[in-house]
Amino acid sequence: MLEWETIPKAYRSGLIAKMMSMITPATENPLHETGFPAPSPIGYQNVPAFETQVELSLEGHLPEWVQGVLYRAGSGRYNLLLENGDTFHIGHPFDGLAMLHRFEISGKSQKVLYSSRHTSHGVERRIRDKDPTLLTFGPDPCKTIFGCIQSVFHHISKFDANAKIQETDPEFDMVNVTITPNFPLGERLETELGIKRGHALVVKRDANTLQVVDPKTLKPIKMFTYGHVNDKLQGMLCASHHQYDEEADEYVNFMVRLGPVPIFQSYALGPYLPSPPDTKEQMPSPEPRLHEPIYRHLGAWKTMKSLKPSYIHSFSMTKNYIIIPNFPYYYSMGGLSAIYYSCAYQTFCWDETQHTLFHVVDRNNGRHVATYEADPCFAFHTANAWDEEIELPGGKRERVIYMDFCMYENTDIVDASFELGKTPTGFDVTKVEPVRFKIKKHTEGKADHKIAPAQFRRYCLNNVPVSHPTQPAFSWTPSGIYNYVSGMLDYNTPRVASYTVLGYDIELPRFNPRFNLLKYRYVWGVCESRYAPSYASGAVVNGLIKLDLENPTNYTNTDKRSTAKQWDSPGCSCAEPVFIPHPQATAEDEGVLLSTVNTTTPDGVESCFLLVLDAATMQELSRTTLGAFTAMTIHGSFVDTYGKGIAVN
Repeated sequence: MLEWETIPKAYRSGLIAKMMSMITPATENPLHETGFPAPSPIGYQNVPAFETQVELSLEGHLPEWVQGVLYRAGSGRYNLLLENGDTFHIGHPFDGLAMLHRFEISGKSQKVLYSSRHTSHGVERRIRDKDPTLLTFGPDPCKTIFGCIQSVFHHISKFDANAKIQETDPEFDMVNVTITPNFPLGERLETELGIKRGHALVVKRDANTLQVVDPKTLKPIKMFTYGHVNDKLQGMLCASHHQYDEEADEYVNFMVRLGPVPIFQSYALGPYLPSPPDTKEQMPSPEPRLHEPIYRHLGAWKTMKSLKPSYIHSFSMTKNYIIIPNFPYYYSMGGLSAIYYSCAYQTFCWDETQHTLFHVVDRNNGRHVATYEADPCFAFHTANAWDEEIELPGGKRERVIYMDFCMYENTDIVDASFELGKTPTGFDVTKVEPVRFKIKKHTEGKADHKIAPAQFRRYCLNNVPVSHPTQPAFSWTPSGIYNYVSGMLDYNTPRVASYTVLGYDIELPRFNPRFNLLKYRYVWGVCESRYAPSYASGAVVNGLIKLDLENPTNYTNTDKRSTAKQWDSPGCSCAEPVFIPHPQATAEDEGVLLSTVNTTTPDGVESCFLLVLDAATMQELSRTTLGAFTAMTIHGSFVDTYGKGIAVN
């Protein structure tokens, strides 16, 4: 990391201007003669695409039973060459133009075939056209209050025009968070696109914008909303991470409707799984089942105070319940600030005086049956959850929900996202002057900008209401609405969630999918590398970690007393591990982990490789190098040779 003081003073003012406007003039581009964009002043590099499949050289041995395709989503381009020769630089990794990666893995033939594609050319055109309605995650430190007011005007006046363009341009918006096989498109989209039921590959994000892509070429086919799937599914926001129940054949998610009274609307779509290979297509069209809308805190029923919309990236589900977290990380101005600032980072507001709420919906009757309060906290990702009936002293029985989170005591971790994917050649932007150009972060003023690591918390929700077989299910019919109104006070009870810490410093959690919605023992994820500084002190560098939840550890992974198993190598940074269970496994942790790893070779060349680990021992089995570049991916999914999801994030 270059220090600000080492940059010549004569160059600092020009560098500040570049960073603030995010433009490098053609005359100052050291690569101008080659036709390439200028290097990023803050450390992000473009990733080349391989639209034609290539075979990668394999080191080590792949288990023969590993057969299928790994998909990964992320960002691929941060530096765009404009028509006048200038270079536009993207300032936050979440805003890097979308890129998808595909690994066709065959343990039988010991081959890995790789391809990739940039999937946001429409966004690139909008950047070149200086589209004022383009929403980003990172802020623009130069935008004045007048620019913000203009932003609101442009968003409102161009809403209909943008909606029409999105219908015909499958790359109009940025969608690059999770990649979901077997997505339930609905009959209308299936007919329009000619995609067989249960075989759609869809990229999702936290807004109601999705992108269906070709599962072989990764070419974007259409951009759509949940309203395209079914008219009943309306809202502005949703979770990037859905939940699923293979036994019930249900895809579950929720929508958030912003307004004076925000509403969280959970729903189930099914059936969604593809028919078995070599069988006649028998799946009926997936139909949504809407649950009772969540608009109030059931434990504060005397005030009838409406809820505040908050940032929710994932949620929990058990066999009988859906649990939606409502962290005190709110959309300011009820969400209108998103079009005021045109970015997410300045839209969110952390309020440590408010409780975290867990809203519980009964999957059997669709009712919002409980709201539990917890200490203020924040999480990007949930792990597994289940519910069970327990016996209390005296013989009384009650239903209990257990759910696991990678939980933070506040939202400081969001500041670390500014460093994700940076190369070691960047410099510390916190030292840029003048001060008015800085983006104030929550970690400013803390020693070394230190961020408390995630706690792997297991929350316990006691005495959860249980539906009775005779209770009518919630529905948007006259009788259903009558039953809902007449029973509004049925569940108005204050409730409090408790938790136990089972481990520290784990993110992007994955577990054995065969234990989904069931009690489980092992979880894998990324952790801070022992060979790198804290997340907020420089580039985010990750190792891989395995926690045994039946043997909790009280130490972080960087503490030598930690009992967690790890894979951590100097100069390496790992993406989310994807657990693939052995087809004939007799143990929960019998399988492999797949992760993409960025590294720097001894001669200083950057490189990216696919890593395969024994999930039980965390020992390396094989690796295969993609090329002399680094690739920023966050989430991935694995399908078998027939396209059925085996490990879906």
